[in-house]
Amino acid sequence: MKKPDAGGAAHTPGEDIKVLAQAFEVFTQSTQALEETHRLLEVRARELGEELAAKNQELALTNDYLNCILESMSDGVIAVDPRGAIVTFNRSARVILGYGSERAVGRVFEDLFGRPFLAGAGVMPVLRNAKGRHVRVSERDAPIADRAGRCIGHVKVFQDLTEIHALREQVRQIDRLAAIGEMAATVAHEIRNPLGGIRGFAALLARDIPEDDPRSRLVGKILAGVKNLDRVVNELLAYTRPVELHIAPVKCAELVDGALAFLETGGRPVSVRKRLSRDLAVLADADKMRQVLLNILINAVQSIDGEGLITVSTRAERRHVTIAVADTGCGIAADELNKVFSPFYSTKEKGSGLGLAVATKIVEGHRGRLEAESKPGQGSTFRIRLPRTEYG
Repeated sequence: MKKPDAGGAAHTPGEDIKVLAQAFEVFTQSTQALEETHRLLEVRARELGEELAAKNQELALTNDYLNCILESMSDGVIAVDPRGAIVTFNRSARVILGYGSERAVGRVFEDLFGRPFLAGAGVMPVLRNAKGRHVRVSERDAPIADRAGRCIGHVKVFQDLTEIHALREQVRQIDRLAAIGEMAATVAHEIRNPLGGIRGFAALLARDIPEDDPRSRLVGKILAGVKNLDRVVNELLAYTRPVELHIAPVKCAELVDGALAFLETGGRPVSVRKRLSRDLAVLADADKMRQVLLNILINAVQSIDGEGLITVSTRAERRHVTIAVADTGCGIAADELNKVFSPFYSTKEKGSGLGLAVATKIVEGHRGRLEAESKPGQGSTFRIRLPRTEYG
């Protein structure tokens, strides 16, 4: 029996089932198509995710590489945003200025350094370090722009000029000393000839005048003065001449004993204590190194007022040997300590200021170093560092 449809037409049950089957088939095909599309979308999403991860890794590597370049630069680099707040502060900037990143990044440049970021008229090329001292720098500034050309900050690249200025000052000092040296050598030669005559005539007077004669004391003062002048002339010539060394292994104990043999305390109640290793040896010109030790020992004796103690010791290091001379004298002020090795500078009233200068020249000729440590009222310690060798 046929059933009428909505329009009055009659359909058999078989036709209804056929229509339903067709509809179900269309639904199944649509579902399969959607599932395939979903699968393709999942595959594409996974591919995009992998591409994004690769790009992020590549970006991270590039960022790390650029940061490594920035941190490896010998020049200081500081970058600020449009507000002037520091966003980049590389390793050299931290070393030169003494600020850690945590103290600098995020701070306004002008608040931290007390000057505008951009160098220009009226802006001194200095940066204030963490200790409040001004560091002289050579700086270059540039704007930072994005792809659209908009300014998003500024960058400063700078160099510390402290060492350069110190080297320039050393060169000027060397030039001045060279001029003084030439003049001193000329003066020393001019003095030496008449000095020999004075010494000879004074010796004749000393021979002819009896010891109990009051004039004998005056002649003795003349001879003592000539001796001092001769010592100064010899020191002048030693300082102005190139150091000629005859290097050979020598035991430190022998150098110390040789210098002490010529040490005169001038009646001062000064005792000497030795703490020496008899096996330690250095590469040195024995005669000149004994002269260095004697100059230091004489200064130690003269620094002691009344009773005192001088201690001479040796210490082995990996490639060097240190010979130290410590005294219980008056000590040296901090502002004078770096000057005592300069020629013609003396803390003593009658000093020539050449003893330690000559000693420094000889030690440096040995590829060594002469150092001093002192505090007023607590004595001084002078250390000679020389290349070590095995003796024998």
